[in-house]
Amino acid sequence: MEAAKGEKQGENAAFSGARRQDARQVHRRAEADSAQTPSALPPVLVGLACAALLVTAGGRTFGFYEWWAFAFLEFVPVGLRWAAGALVAAAATPFAYTQWRRHEAQLTCALERISISLWPVTPLLMLAFWLFRERTPHGDALYKLDLLTHTPLHENPYVWKEPLNSLVEYGMTAAVQPLGWGPEEAVALASVLAGGVFVVAGWALAHWLSTKLWRRIAIAWALWASGASLLWFGHVENYSGSTALALAALALAVGHLNGRAPLWAVGLVAGAAVSFHPQAAFALPALAPLLRRAQWPRQIAVLAVSGAVVPALTVLTMGLLQVPWPALDGGFAGDSQLFWTPAQAVAPAQLSDALQNLWLIAPLWPFWIGGGAITAFKMVQDWRQRRRAEASPRESNRLPEAQRNFATADSTRKLLVLMGAAVGLLLYFFTFQNDLPRPQDWDLFAIAGPPLALWGVCAWFLLIDGAPSLRTAWTLRQMLVVGLLFAGSYALFWVGVNHAYTLLTPDAAQRERYARFRLLDLTELLPQATVTPDAPICAEPVGCERVMLTEFVMPHTGDARPVIFAHAPAQIAIPLDVPKERSFLWLSPALDPQAWGWGGDGVTFIVRVRTAEGERTLWERHATPVDPADREWLEAWIPLDDYRGRRIDLILETDPGPAGDDAADRAGWGMPWLMRGTIRR
Repeated sequence: MEAAKGEKQGENAAFSGARRQDARQVHRRAEADSAQTPSALPPVLVGLACAALLVTAGGRTFGFYEWWAFAFLEFVPVGLRWAAGALVAAAATPFAYTQWRRHEAQLTCALERISISLWPVTPLLMLAFWLFRERTPHGDALYKLDLLTHTPLHENPYVWKEPLNSLVEYGMTAAVQPLGWGPEEAVALASVLAGGVFVVAGWALAHWLSTKLWRRIAIAWALWASGASLLWFGHVENYSGSTALALAALALAVGHLNGRAPLWAVGLVAGAAVSFHPQAAFALPALAPLLRRAQWPRQIAVLAVSGAVVPALTVLTMGLLQVPWPALDGGFAGDSQLFWTPAQAVAPAQLSDALQNLWLIAPLWPFWIGGGAITAFKMVQDWRQRRRAEASPRESNRLPEAQRNFATADSTRKLLVLMGAAVGLLLYFFTFQNDLPRPQDWDLFAIAGPPLALWGVCAWFLLIDGAPSLRTAWTLRQMLVVGLLFAGSYALFWVGVNHAYTLLTPDAAQRERYARFRLLDLTELLPQATVTPDAPICAEPVGCERVMLTEFVMPHTGDARPVIFAHAPAQIAIPLDVPKERSFLWLSPALDPQAWGWGGDGVTFIVRVRTAEGERTLWERHATPVDPADREWLEAWIPLDDYRGRRIDLILETDPGPAGDDAADRAGWGMPWLMRGTIRR
């Protein structure tokens, strides 16, 4: 009995010990799982903030209009914005992380089995750039087209601001003329070709900066998830070539560190980028980390000679084409101040505009600059610790491994190359002075976007690798994924809006340039119009017409415009077939200057639309010569999107003033144009 009892107690003890061992194993597995589970709060906060920016168009839904970098989102259907916001927010949840961990290995294996070659992909992407090219003009696009149409190369006052770019654009304009194309198609084609260079450079960078599949995808995504990507979609401006070649030079610099590209190729492409536009010179600090201590004199000579080849050929070609040298007496190419002073650069209004511009060209700029700054700080710490280790090896051995190896020498040198380009171009970004406001000329600074994204995403990789715990690493990783989804949605919407819409801000001072968007001059339909009342305004046989074609000239400016004269009261009903594409009316109502001093209480201008459903007033404005502001051309931009593809009666009405006094109510509808496009709000 005693023996059996002892045996039984031994079995119980062994079972209890096994249970305790199993419990410890379960606990250790739980701890390991917890270590690989990201902290929920940071990714969720990032996801909610990014989703809110997309859904509310940067706050414009609630009447906050200060952030112009998000204004284009108003043209994205609300359903799409909500879908993108939901995707970004969902990616930040613990559930999304769990699903990713469960299927990551399968997805990786599936993607690694897919072999995609660069060379068929590049022309396909270039075809997509052409098919989805932009329809909205940006910056000086209309002025550029005007110069290419009417001004020879040697008379172009801005040719030395982007010398090689000007040669390419004039050359391509001449080359495409046999196809029946003009400057707009020529510059768009140059943009697409630059996009091809960008594709190849981005592909090389993704493969030379990492051997891991998902990191290569993240690098490519970060490069494309930017408003700067619009430069490849038929962008009609000066900056596509310099931006693409600057990135290509950066790719070759990284390739040189990998032993994949010769140093002379780096200098050659960098010189070509600067020849396209001098802004690319600010990326040249990226070449400094390429120099080796024992070889730097020869390396500098190679870079200098190869870098001078394309600029020298460009200057030689300019001379052969008899392009005069730039005049420097009033500043470079007419600019007396090329850069802001420090006080001007940090002025609140200027800095606010610059940061909005940065949102557009690098939607994750807080991520990139923050991650890059932290990584730079840690690299400096690494360097100091290595210096101390050289002096005292024992002290180095006492340091934790994570502190001794934040970044390898190879990754440090590559990151210094990326940081040199990003910081140099950010200096240009914040200090270069331009006459046009940044919302209009944002693309002048787009060159800073891709290098900043490269520096930032690679800095995040180092932060993830050097994280103090697996939990921190996975938290950073999920935050990066959420941010990239936001930036991708932002860039996709930006490209889509610029393709789907022709967004215009009409300027009467440049109306001849905007004439390319004119679908119809309404004066051509005046013979078909019905005028009510049709009685003349006086008994004289000539000069008493109530409605007629004439011209008003503002005496203080000399601004003359054709006018449909309409003495109040007058109602002109014009039959109009509204096109299926988006369109708007551009009208310049005005009081007849010769009647400003004749008295009366002014004229009320009214624009109505009559359909089978009835009449609707689209615009109304009272003008009186007593008000100095009304002794000028008024401007009315009236969307007709609600009537696309329909036949309407467009009613232009002039009514007497509030007192019904029609004395001296001479008025007219100046420059009545039907325009293609959408008014930019």
